[in-house]
Amino acid sequence: MKIIIEYVLLENLLINLIVLKTTSLLSKEQGRLFFLSAFFGAGLTVVLPVFFMSKLGYFLAEIGVVLISVCISFKFSTIKKFLHLFCSYFVSLFVYGGACFFFEKFFGIKSLLIVLAVIVLVFFVIKFLLSRYKRKRSVESFCYDVEIDVNGTKTMCKGFLDSGNLLYDPLSAKPVSLVNFKVFSSIFKQIELSDVLMKTKKIKEIKFAHFINFKTLNFDSQILVFEIDKMAVGDKIFENVMLGLSLQNFNQAFGSDMILHNNIA
Repeated sequence: MKIIIEYVLLENLLINLIVLKTTSLLSKEQGRLFFLSAFFGAGLTVVLPVFFMSKLGYFLAEIGVVLISVCISFKFSTIKKFLHLFCSYFVSLFVYGGACFFFEKFFGIKSLLIVLAVIVLVFFVIKFLLSRYKRKRSVESFCYDVEIDVNGTKTMCKGFLDSGNLLYDPLSAKPVSLVNFKVFSSIFKQIELSDVLMKTKKIKEIKFAHFINFKTLNFDSQILVFEIDKMAVGDKIFENVMLGLSLQNFNQAFGSDMILHNNIA
């Protein structure tokens, strides 16, 4: 009986720790005293069945354990924040409980080690998905609708405001925003990529077109820069803007076809 209690205590301790960590991730709140809270919850989980024989009494007691665990692990100043933490805890609990039920129901797995392995796996999956979601939201907050106007012809694209873009044209001393070839070819349909690479005479058809040195961490090269009549970024309008043609695939990294200069902000 002693061995069984120790295993149950250890299992609940580890599960409670992971549930509290997941609650912290979901609620975006920094926790504290996770181990103390997890040990408290695990100890009560072992003791509660002795004092609460009915299912209703046991359920209400478990709710009380959750409330105390949340109070121990997190600071909150409003009822709204507490309810957010409380709901995040229960969401975490149901996710892990559902995962364990699935493996037990469909694979007949009841081993403690495998159950814990499943819970740890689900935790890292949740952490990975939340990280991807957070990064996507962060990138989207710096994305703008951009309208490029050249000789009355307008081209729409998505622009990413990059604080690291400090490129200036040495001839005009103007900041340079970068566009990919997709946007460039939409503006200048008559010019092929080969014309740019070979620096053919067609380049002279573009207003104030010239090549400048462009340095990155990985390589040095020359890029074509040119002037456009107008550029609208959100509700801001800029005139006589310098753009540069980049052959890098920043669409995949930033979800945009354009890297806006830092001074656009």
